[in-house]
Amino acid sequence: MDAYQLAGAYARHTNRCIFLTGKAGTGKTTFLRGLAEESLKQMAVVAPTGVAAINAGGATIHSFFQLPPQLFLPTPEARTQLFGEIQMRKQRIQVLRNLELLVIDEISMVRADLLDAIDAVLRHYRHRNLPFGGVQMLFIGDLFQLSPVARQYEWDILRPYYEGPYFFQARVFKEVAPVYIELDHVFRQDNQQFISILNEVRNNCLSVESRKMLNARYMPGYKPSEDDYHIILSTHNQKVDSINQEELLKLDGRTYTYKASVMGTFPESMYPIDEVLALKEGARVMFVKNDSSPEKRYFNGKLAVIRSLDAEKVTVESDGELIEVTPEEWTNLRYEPGSTNETVNVETIGSFSQIPLRLAWAITIHKSQGLTFDDVVIDAADAFAAGQVYVALSRCRTLEGIILLSKIPESALTNAQEVLRYVGGQPQLPEIENALPMAQTEYLTMLLCSIFDFREMIRKTDQLRSISSKEAVYSAETPAFLLALKGALEGLQVIADSFQLQLRRIIWQESNGQEQADGMSLPVRVKAASDYFAPKLGELIDKLLSSPCTTDNKESREDFEEVINALYSDLSRQLYLMQKMAAGPSIRRYQDVRKRYPVPSIHLSANPDKQSSEDVPNPMLYRQLMARRKQLASDAGVPAWEFGRNDCIKEICRTLPVNKKQLMKIRSFGKKKYEMWGEEIIGDVMAYVLKNPELRWMHSLLPSSLRGKYL
Repeated sequence: MDAYQLAGAYARHTNRCIFLTGKAGTGKTTFLRGLAEESLKQMAVVAPTGVAAINAGGATIHSFFQLPPQLFLPTPEARTQLFGEIQMRKQRIQVLRNLELLVIDEISMVRADLLDAIDAVLRHYRHRNLPFGGVQMLFIGDLFQLSPVARQYEWDILRPYYEGPYFFQARVFKEVAPVYIELDHVFRQDNQQFISILNEVRNNCLSVESRKMLNARYMPGYKPSEDDYHIILSTHNQKVDSINQEELLKLDGRTYTYKASVMGTFPESMYPIDEVLALKEGARVMFVKNDSSPEKRYFNGKLAVIRSLDAEKVTVESDGELIEVTPEEWTNLRYEPGSTNETVNVETIGSFSQIPLRLAWAITIHKSQGLTFDDVVIDAADAFAAGQVYVALSRCRTLEGIILLSKIPESALTNAQEVLRYVGGQPQLPEIENALPMAQTEYLTMLLCSIFDFREMIRKTDQLRSISSKEAVYSAETPAFLLALKGALEGLQVIADSFQLQLRRIIWQESNGQEQADGMSLPVRVKAASDYFAPKLGELIDKLLSSPCTTDNKESREDFEEVINALYSDLSRQLYLMQKMAAGPSIRRYQDVRKRYPVPSIHLSANPDKQSSEDVPNPMLYRQLMARRKQLASDAGVPAWEFGRNDCIKEICRTLPVNKKQLMKIRSFGKKKYEMWGEEIIGDVMAYVLKNPELRWMHSLLPSSLRGKYL
């Protein structure tokens, strides 16, 4: 298994934290894109800067976690202050709780204290005192490229708490060590001698011979001619802007300006290129985005020369081909819970549309990261950060394509010693591959134990009791109902704790090749546990559907309904998962089943004005049908009575129709209403009849195929 496959296996089929690294041009970005498209986990992508977030197809770290722009100290006082300053919306909290995999791209730029802040937020809002709140982390980046920024006054404050500023020096890594996987196949360069030189620069061990070969590319005072397409890589924005503007002014002809169209929320700090772009015929430019059209005529980093312009478009020449360039769109994304609060969805909240070009006589080394060129002129005399020279040199496909305006200073080849120590102490690929089966076993154990665990539901019953015990007056039955609910869940948890121990023992023994006694294999025990717990959960779900908890206080009622519906959803999901996994427990089955989980559309109400069911036969069914009717009407944007008036619902509960013919006999329930929700009614009635011992006499009247479907 190569490094690329191994990284995919760890990301998809384990819960281990991963640091995916690799030299420039080894395919880290390609890996991320493939994972985002194929992963069955609830996943989010973040990056330290706005531009990096846009390029990675995610959000910035600070916006995703609502972090204030300040240092974070790993102390109890600082954590308390942090949570006092964070303005976290309920929807964002739900995203954090649903999250299974969080990717941080360009991790080399993330400072240790920021990573500890992320850890603190996830633990706090997920109510789990585990590293990163139990979320699997995938860190992607190259420590030998761009480093975290720690100004002197900031480091003076952080120094008592951290050995250094790098992400791997965060305190959370005292509890968990990420699996280190280095992609080792370089796609950008194919000359082994040049690859060897780059590795020496990267590892602070440039040999005399390699230095001599690099210095042979030193050509002081070199300036590209009109037909020479070398691009200058320099260290500072001011120098690059000066070169580009000076060259643009030399060109004759009219200057055309193109103003970006910005819609929705798209902060200026996230603009991928200039809001106002000034271009002339003959200007050297670089594409800053891949072509979104099916033709794929250009890619991010492709160089070109402008041949003609007008107010709407720009025509450029690249590799002898004329390309008509029109505006491209970048989107600002936000992660939100799905409509059912069970998934993590990506929502576009803003867009930036502009001609995807920038002047390219010169660009900064920083902005060149991730790009590939055939010919570069490198001005690294003022290199100020470790890794800058390596980034600049590794942008080019060949050594022959490089021209050095200045000799590379010795200081610029000095990567941080702590980085070298960290990388040097990592296990080799065979050792990581050998550890994969155990990591997969641990992940399967965690998934199965989570199905038979009710602690989060117990916490929600405590929330409900807390909400209902405040000033708002709730119905007299509320305290006893919630106390009984909590007691039932706590009773299940006691048994679940014992079963989890049994699960862990069986999985460990089977993973070590030990034979199990009859009836003690993993599939048999999971099915037995499902057979025990599933009916209990079904009873609790039925009790929730007939909840007597009501209040006149609208604000308190909304809070109460939010939690009780989340509890109902949790119970329904657990019931669904344990029944499906009883057919054969595996990681793949769990992920497939979890992805296909049909979230219930029922909404439980705590409104005292809701239709009383005291005088209705089969009141539990009545409440369920009324809740379903309300949800369907809300989804369709029509009044609830269009699905059937209350008297019609009561008649359904009295006659208990289990097929279309019986349902259509009910007065006022015609063909249109049957098309709207007739099958749902029959399904609810059938399930109710089969679960109700008092209606056992009806069971023999039902076809066996239907009994199997709804029981």
